[in-house]
Amino acid sequence: MIRAIVVDDERPSVDKMAKLLGDSGVVDIKGRFLNPLEALEYVKKMKIDTAFLDIEMPELDGFQLANHILELQGWTAIVFVTAYNEYAVEAFRINALDYLLKPVNKKRLRETLDRIRKEKKIGLNPSRLQVRCFSKFKVITGSGEVKFRTSKAEELLAYLIEGRGAQINRDEIIDRLWPDYDGDRAVANFNTTLYYVRKALLQKGIRVPIEHSRGCYRLDATSVDCDYHKFLSLVSAPRLINDITISDYEEIAALYQGDYLGGNQYQWPERSRMLLRDKYVQLLLDMAEYYKSAGKHSQAVELLKTGLGHEPLHTDLNYTLVETLMMLKKRIAAVKYYDAYKRELKKELGLEPDVKLKKLMA
Repeated sequence: MIRAIVVDDERPSVDKMAKLLGDSGVVDIKGRFLNPLEALEYVKKMKIDTAFLDIEMPELDGFQLANHILELQGWTAIVFVTAYNEYAVEAFRINALDYLLKPVNKKRLRETLDRIRKEKKIGLNPSRLQVRCFSKFKVITGSGEVKFRTSKAEELLAYLIEGRGAQINRDEIIDRLWPDYDGDRAVANFNTTLYYVRKALLQKGIRVPIEHSRGCYRLDATSVDCDYHKFLSLVSAPRLINDITISDYEEIAALYQGDYLGGNQYQWPERSRMLLRDKYVQLLLDMAEYYKSAGKHSQAVELLKTGLGHEPLHTDLNYTLVETLMMLKKRIAAVKYYDAYKRELKKELGLEPDVKLKKLMA
């Protein structure tokens, strides 16, 4: 796997690039940074194979950061990602491996990653699947996305993934995935679908252990690199958010690209979906408080905006965003968000903002 960091002073750009890299199936993202100085501190302590850098950034631009990284780790492949092509000559002058224009094209990115792997002689772990559960369910290998013969085959694998390595009774699986079937017909559908799952993975050279014992099935979770597993394990063992741990929490938050299996029509994940959504929102609120205490109010604002993209009517997210904008003396922006929230709250739920928020805007 390619060990990579992404550095861009705009959170949406960082998150989008990280998602593209994660979906490639060949990249292990070691850090996402909005501040180039924090990225530099990370490189002083941890080895990386490549750095995807924006060029126009405050405090330290992409060229300066690249030079510092190459002084520390001369083998690093530098890839600049920018919206402007006038920097190309300068980029290659400092021996950058590649130069990508925003918006980054998946095919073009694949060419860059293939070149990195070839030049740095980086192999893949063929026994480990990349599984994405936030937003739409997706299974990725080093040779591309896995396509299943039927939607039920995809859903069965998603259900086994949700088990996180636990034994699941076959009857339970049938009740969830084929509630209208019974008897031999239900069992036949299960067996056929399980065959399709294994066949789809084998066609990509992947043999994932799906174990069977006494009428129960389990998928070996250690053979899967799953955003859902990673997110849940990290938020379930919370640590104090400080200057040292904040990058870990930024990585956790970036995993949430949408509701858990929200792009699929499955009914069974609803409880997990609500739980994960609540954990995500609380994580953002905790991170925003850290940013505010550290004097990084603008980073708190960007984080809260990201959260509202998923939960536009969440009371605490809206209150904290408006409060932070007022702290920054950006009253016009605060009023804009307050009015939009008030309007949508009335339209969707027939409610008014709570007293606490109204007092803040008085």
